[in-house]
Amino acid sequence: MHAQPASSSDSTVRFAVDVRRLPWMRRLAVDYAFDFARVAPFFAGDPADAASWPAAIAAAQGHARPRREVADIVIAQQERRGAPREAVAAARRLSEAATVAVVTGQQAGLFGGPVFTLLKAATAIRLAQRVSRENNVTAVPVFWIDAEDHDWEEVRTCAVLDAELELASIEAVPPDGAGERTIGSLRWPGGITGAADLLLGVLPRTEFTPWLAEIVRTAYAPGHGVAESFGRLLDTVLGPHGLVVYDASDPSAKPLLAELFARELEHPGQTALLAARAGADLVSRGYHMQVMPHASSAALFELDGGRVPIRHDGSHFVTRDVRVPNAEMVSRARTHPETFSPNVLLRPVVQDTLFPTICYVAGPNELAYLAQLRGVYESFRVPMPLMQPRASATLIDAAAVRFLSRHDVPLESLQQQDEHALNELLKTLLPPAVER
Repeated sequence: MHAQPASSSDSTVRFAVDVRRLPWMRRLAVDYAFDFARVAPFFAGDPADAASWPAAIAAAQGHARPRREVADIVIAQQERRGAPREAVAAARRLSEAATVAVVTGQQAGLFGGPVFTLLKAATAIRLAQRVSRENNVTAVPVFWIDAEDHDWEEVRTCAVLDAELELASIEAVPPDGAGERTIGSLRWPGGITGAADLLLGVLPRTEFTPWLAEIVRTAYAPGHGVAESFGRLLDTVLGPHGLVVYDASDPSAKPLLAELFARELEHPGQTALLAARAGADLVSRGYHMQVMPHASSAALFELDGGRVPIRHDGSHFVTRDVRVPNAEMVSRARTHPETFSPNVLLRPVVQDTLFPTICYVAGPNELAYLAQLRGVYESFRVPMPLMQPRASATLIDAAAVRFLSRHDVPLESLQQQDEHALNELLKTLLPPAVER
C-alpha cells in the first residue's frame, strides 16, 4: 500500500492496492487484468493491448445498425428527463457513421445505487475520452439502465454513512406492483419524499448539501418512474461530462430488435448451449461458471406485467404453463417485440446491436458471465466488444488513513469476518508482560 497526494490542492491521499491481494477476487478477474493470455480464448481482445482498439473500432464501425433511430430514441428519453446539453450533443453524435461507444450499465438503484455504479460510469467517461484522443475517433460514453428486471429487493434500499460514520440504511416505500412488475414500469408514490428527507437528514452536512438536496428532490419526486429517477440523477451528475443515459425498458426501441428476438426463438436452446459449452471450458481451465443456463430455456422473457421465463419443449414454447406453437411465438416476436425482454445471456448482444460498442466497462462478476458469450456473439453475427474492468475504490476517512499508515495495516486484512487483524495489531502494540 503506497500513499501519494491526489493533487496539490487538497488533502486527499491515494493508496494503491494490488487487487491480487484481495481474498474475495475471483481468479478469472485477476487473470484478466494480469495474465490475459490465460483467458484470451473467451474474449475479443485485451484492452491493455493498444493494437486491440483499432480492430474493435473498425468492427463496430463496419457493422450495420439503426444509428439514426437509436439516437432519436435516446434523445427523446433525454428530453423527457431534462438532460444537460452536453449529454444531448453526445447522443446526437451516435447517429454519425464513424461514432463508436464505450458502454457500461447497472440496475436502477435507489438514490443512485451502490458507489460502484458511479465508478463504472466514470470509467466509461474517462475511457471514451482516452479512446477519442488516441485513435482520432468520436467515442461516446453510454450508461445502460437495466430497467426490465423485477427484483424490487435490489432497488428498495440505499446504504450510506451518517455523520458518525455509522452505516445507515434508507428504505423506499414500495410502489404499486413492486416485486411483480418490471422496475421500468414502476412509479414512485408520495412516500418517496419521506425517503429523500431521511437520506438528507442522515448524511453529514457539507458544502455540497444544498446541491445534493436539489438534485435528489428533483429526480426522486412522486409520480416519476423508478428508472426515470435513476436516469435523472445520472444525467445531472455526469451528463455534463457527456454521459449518455439509456433506459433499456423503452418499448420504442423494441421494433429495432424484432429480428434478433425472432432468431433466438427460431433456434431455441442454441444460446444456452453455446454459453454452457463456454462455461464448461472455463471450469476445465480452473475458473468458475457464472451462469448455468438450462437447455430448454430461451434467452428471452415474455413481458406480462412482470418477466415470465420462456421454456421450449420441442414443438411448443411454454410461458406460465401456456403452450404456444413455435411458429406463433416467432411471429409474435416480429409483430409485438415490445412484449419480449432479453435475459442475462442475450442482453449484451441486444445492447451491441443497438449501440456501436467498442468496449464494455464491467465489474468482476460481469466479466465472468461475459466470458461465456463469445460464441453467442458469433452466432448472432454481432461484433463482441472489448471488456474493460471498472475502476475500483474504497473510500475511507482521514482518521482511518492515519491509523492504517501508522500501524502498517493492509487494507485487505480488514475484510475478514474475524478479529485476526485486531489480534495481530495488539501483538505489536502490547508488551509481552501484558499477555502474561
